[in-house]
Amino acid sequence: MSACASHRRITAVLLSVCLWLLAPAMARADGPAVWEMRGPGATVWLLGSVHLLRESDYPLPGSVDRLLAGAERLVLELDLDEVDPATSQMLVFNLGRLQEGQSLSDVMGSQAYRLAAERAEKLGIDLGMLSGLKPWFAALTVMNIEMLRLGFNPELGLEQHLARQARQNGKEILGLETLEYQLRLFDELSYETQSALLLQTLSEAETLEQEMSSLVSAWRQGETEALSAALTRSFSGYVDVYRSIVTDRNEAWVDRIMDLGRSSGDSLVVVGALHLVGDDSVVEMLRSKGAKVRRLD
Repeated sequence: MSACASHRRITAVLLSVCLWLLAPAMARADGPAVWEMRGPGATVWLLGSVHLLRESDYPLPGSVDRLLAGAERLVLELDLDEVDPATSQMLVFNLGRLQEGQSLSDVMGSQAYRLAAERAEKLGIDLGMLSGLKPWFAALTVMNIEMLRLGFNPELGLEQHLARQARQNGKEILGLETLEYQLRLFDELSYETQSALLLQTLSEAETLEQEMSSLVSAWRQGETEALSAALTRSFSGYVDVYRSIVTDRNEAWVDRIMDLGRSSGDSLVVVGALHLVGDDSVVEMLRSKGAKVRRLD
């Protein structure tokens, strides 16, 4: 979390607050891609998400709300009802802050930091204001600033929309992992990789609006073939990062999803769309365990 431009690498995947887009491809359905798993006790629907949307992206395709209406519970990457804002801010601050006496320039190296500062200045951002942050947190901060500037807001994202609907209708909401786990995926990266993430985030900010607009269009049309190809390209040369960000998380989720199929009551599972395509996807891992999974038209 959760498409990618063909030239994108780690930025596309590590910034799980959003998914980047590939070039336009043949559309299959007028609505997001959905898979159905029929378990021995219940049906589970898998829906790929776009984590940030704009007001102009509403109303969403009608299939989205219909899926939730047919489910008894909503399962997200994070249980949004369990994420306390004050606690979350403290967690992010504690993990994302450098040790006392360290600076962003120290951990990046002077040459990389100068380049990052130059790119930030072009965006109207004073990188010195982020000097006490680790490079991954600085990258997420820059991304958040730029996304909000363009009108892309997590409060308007698919998960928040569905969670509000679920609360209004008394549906159970569950999470597959914790915020701390997600943040530690960034924090455990080497400073070299974190620095590359920050530099690439700053470099790609100029084309962000076009990329995100294309993303929303492709998401609404269920363009999974192109997404799968872009996922492979985006991790070229980053095998360890791919394993941590994609494969390991998918494996951890699969057992939880299998359990949902054995329970009573149908479930709608919503995760970043990158997790539902490719050879190491949740969909393929479920099939490898004997689950019957099909894409709905």
